Amino acid sequence: MSANSYLGYGLNAVDAKNRLSVPASFRDVLTAKSGGKQVLVGPGHAGRRCLMAFDTLFAEQLHATHEARHSDTGSREAFDERAYLFGSAQPHSIDDAGRIVLSPVLRRVSGITSHVWFVGGFDYFELWDPWAFKALPGLPELQRIQIEMELETRGLPIDGPVA
Repeated sequence: MSANSYLGYGLNAVDAKNRLSVPASFRDVLTAKSGGKQVLVGPGHAGRRCLMAFDTLFAEQLHATHEARHSDTGSREAFDERAYLFGSAQPHSIDDAGRIVLSPVLRRVSGITSHVWFVGGFDYFELWDPWAFKALPGLPELQRIQIEMELETRGLPIDGPVA
């Protein structure tokens, strides 16, 4: 199961050229599911201020779910949802060092600054500004401890970057 599922978490820096290393475990899943040289990245879902990343197989699942939910695929609601789900997602090539380049638009939409907190979502994974994730209302204590320990291990401030 884990070879085909995005599980776990990770913390990586965004460099001066907006490059970001995707955790190796997530790259392994991308490789297993769709060849691993590309990932689709778009705005978060359900009002979450993050990015959602997924492979082409999950994109096909999203499409099938969308079609099943909308008996009239020509309705305004169907078009609006399709434009959000698929029009907002951008393909990102993964370079030989395992990095993608985040566009300024996606960084602004997600609030990502200097670092990215990766969170597995089984079929997809999320990319968060780590301090925004840590501040989520109702965040389970285990996840708060995980992110605080990762920030501390990297010598990063627990409560956010110094202004």
